[in-house]
Amino acid sequence: MARTVSNILQSLIGKIMPGWALGVRDGLIDAILEGVAVALKEAEDQAEALMRETDPRSANNLLTDFERCLGPDPCGRDKAALTIEQRRRLAHQRWTARGGQSIPFFISLARALGVEITIDEFWPSRAGGLRAGQRLRPEGCQFTWRVNIPGLVTVTNFRAGVSRAGQRLGTFELSSIECEIRRLKPAHTHVVFNYGEA
Repeated sequence: MARTVSNILQSLIGKIMPGWALGVRDGLIDAILEGVAVALKEAEDQAEALMRETDPRSANNLLTDFERCLGPDPCGRDKAALTIEQRRRLAHQRWTARGGQSIPFFISLARALGVEITIDEFWPSRAGGLRAGQRLRPEGCQFTWRVNIPGLVTVTNFRAGVSRAGQRLGTFELSSIECEIRRLKPAHTHVVFNYGEA
């Protein structure tokens, strides 16, 4: 809990040696110590603010330093195109990344970037293990996995009476998580992405 100027002043006065010369309150000594207390209060407030800057998720002044230390984004996301919150999330994800190639690793990677995903794995069909209605999967499909990203496609369709001449017939925006997953996936695998409606 942050101390007030009066708390700091009382602490400083308590450290003065007792005696008739320094024991008089509301005099010159107290006025000098009050100036020192104000400076100490400012220093404590700045130190407390600096503690918040040590985490990329809450950094304001040091966010560019985190990005400078991390180097250019391997997926080429331009800082100008990202909001401050997206830059913080990306810096935190890159700063704390430990690596891995498991399903929980990729799910936590996406969660760190603010995306909830699920992952499906596929296995070749085997005689005796199939049920009616199941798809036949060829040998080698165990190296393909699917990332399901629900609700991250923003689709805007051209509508008569609402849209104007010159507008596109349809636009959509994909998640930037694709680059991260493609970059970190096991080299012998093939990943596909499934975007769905929320």
